[in-house]
Amino acid sequence: MTDPAGLTESEAALVAAMGAIRWLPGAEFHAGPDVTWVAGGRPLDGINHVLRLAVGGSDAAIEARIDEIDADLRARGAVPTTWWIGPSTMPADLAGRLHARGFVDADPEYGMVIDLAAVQRPAATALPAATIEEVEDEAGLDSFLEVMGGAYGWPDDGRSSVWAELYRTPRASDIRPWWHVLVRRDGRPSAAASLFTIDSHAFVTNVGTIPSARGAGLGTAATLAVLDIARRLGHRRASLTASLMGRGVYAHIGFREDARLDRCISPGAVGSPRLAADPG
Repeated sequence: MTDPAGLTESEAALVAAMGAIRWLPGAEFHAGPDVTWVAGGRPLDGINHVLRLAVGGSDAAIEARIDEIDADLRARGAVPTTWWIGPSTMPADLAGRLHARGFVDADPEYGMVIDLAAVQRPAATALPAATIEEVEDEAGLDSFLEVMGGAYGWPDDGRSSVWAELYRTPRASDIRPWWHVLVRRDGRPSAAASLFTIDSHAFVTNVGTIPSARGAGLGTAATLAVLDIARRLGHRRASLTASLMGRGVYAHIGFREDARLDRCISPGAVGSPRLAADPG
C-alpha cells in the first residue's frame, strides 16, 4: 500500500511520527515538494532527520540539492542528521552519494504494518506477575523514561533529557500526539512502548525492556497494549520500524514488512537515542 506521494505505508507513518519532533522547543520542521526534514535544535542524530527525499534532474542538480539540504541543516545546528533511504527515495543511489561526503551507515530499520483486526496474541503474553498501565501523570512519565534509558542504554550525559523535554512540552488541549504504556513486573517498571497518532497514522515506537527483564515477553505485552489503544482510537492499521533483531518478534504478532529503510548519518557530533521499536 502506498500514499499519493509514492511512499509505502510504513514510510508515510515514519514521516508523520518524526514530524512530532517539531514540538520540541527550538525545533524546526520543513515539508517541501522534494524533501521533509526536521531539525531538533540539538546536535543529536535521533532528533535531526531527512525524510521523503525525491530529488531528480541532472547529476549536477542532484548533487547541488543534496549539498543545499545538508547546508541548511548544518546552519541550524542539526548535526549529525539521519538521512532515511527507503523504496520511494530518489535518487536511488543516494547512499553512495552520501558516503562520498563522509556520511556513515547506521543499522537499517524495517518498516512493518499490521491490520489491527488480525493481531495475534502469543500465549506467553499472559503474565501474572506483570501489570500494564497507561502513562497519565508525571510520575508515570518518569518511570517510562527510566525504562527507556535502561532499555536503550542511554548514557548519563543528558541525552535522555531531550525526550523528557519533548513529552512534557505543553500543547493545545485538543492535541494528543502520543500515548505511552508502562509494564511493571513485581511492581518494578520493566518495559514500555508508545503510540504516536499523527496525520491519521498510528505509529508504534519506544518499545523496550530493561536488560534484567528481557526474555519474558514484556516488550510484546507493551506492544499489544499500544495496539489496543490504536484500535480504541478508531485506527484500522498501525506501523512501526523494527531493527533486525525485532523483525521476527513483530512478525509473530502479525506485522508484515513493506520497506527496508537504510540510514546514513552526516559527519558531526555524537549520536543520540533513536526513535524505534526494539521489544527486548
